[in-house]
Amino acid sequence: MWRVLRENIPEKLMALSSAILIWLYVNAERNPTITQRFTVDVEVQHIQNGYEPPALNPPQVTVVLTGVRSSVEQIAPRAIRAMVDASGMSEGKQRLPVQLNLTRELLRDVQVEVVPPAVQVTLTRRISKELKIECLFVNTPPEGYVYLSPILFPETAVVSGAREKVNQVKRLIVNAVPQRVGEEVDEDLPIVALDADNRPISGGVTIRPSYTRVVLKLTPVSLTKTVLVTPVWKGKPDPSIAIEEIAIEPRTVVISGKPEVLAQVHNVETEPIDIDNLTSDMARNVALRPVEGVHLTTSSVRVAVRVRRLPERSERSERPAP
Repeated sequence: MWRVLRENIPEKLMALSSAILIWLYVNAERNPTITQRFTVDVEVQHIQNGYEPPALNPPQVTVVLTGVRSSVEQIAPRAIRAMVDASGMSEGKQRLPVQLNLTRELLRDVQVEVVPPAVQVTLTRRISKELKIECLFVNTPPEGYVYLSPILFPETAVVSGAREKVNQVKRLIVNAVPQRVGEEVDEDLPIVALDADNRPISGGVTIRPSYTRVVLKLTPVSLTKTVLVTPVWKGKPDPSIAIEEIAIEPRTVVISGKPEVLAQVHNVETEPIDIDNLTSDMARNVALRPVEGVHLTTSSVRVAVRVRRLPERSERSERPAP
């Protein structure tokens, strides 16, 4: 038997080699070596409290898998996760290696390459500041009316975010736009952050609350006018005296109201001043009579009456006739 086996050894080796090559060829055709590439978002793990979500450069990496088809296709693209560990990292920039979640068992017959193998991670500390909210509106009220100062609930808001972004915020505003020009406003409006050039800052900051209630009311125009004070007398002084001087302080008062009402008012009267049987000088505070539709800047005036005594009748009769 051994003699038979030793016969034609070169031919037998050639046949064995051919069989192995044929097996390898057939196996390669059935299960060839392939390369697949997947784009994966990079996740940052173990970020300390008080920091904004980090910025990544680049935010994605390419995972290259090379191996026989059966082994490569066992790895589902959605199951691949790319991660960097930021534990212990403080504010600033740092390049961190990218790690994959694939197990050794899955990678037994697969070569893996991550491009790039590391990414730059930028951490920024989160800060907050409180600002007063300004109300902007087109001040074009209807004729005869003016807008009162707007009322806001609340009057302030807190801006939070990355230090660089929050420091850019210089103003918080709301735009009060009525349904129609010249109407009042009473509604919740969004708060907008502006930078030093009054440009809106759209991203990177959070405003709490994000809305404020704005109340913008109209009121009739109130004009002013200066008029004389007219005293109103009650009774007659004693026949033995004569009124020599009447002084009123102030002599004029300022009134305010609607233009059409003020046009009809030319003076303001006092309440009746009782001088019945007056025999000597008098000085007292006297209230002013109210005028419908008119506001008085003062409610009373000081009235002083100076008198002089008349000569007795007997003395007058003894005087020679002229």
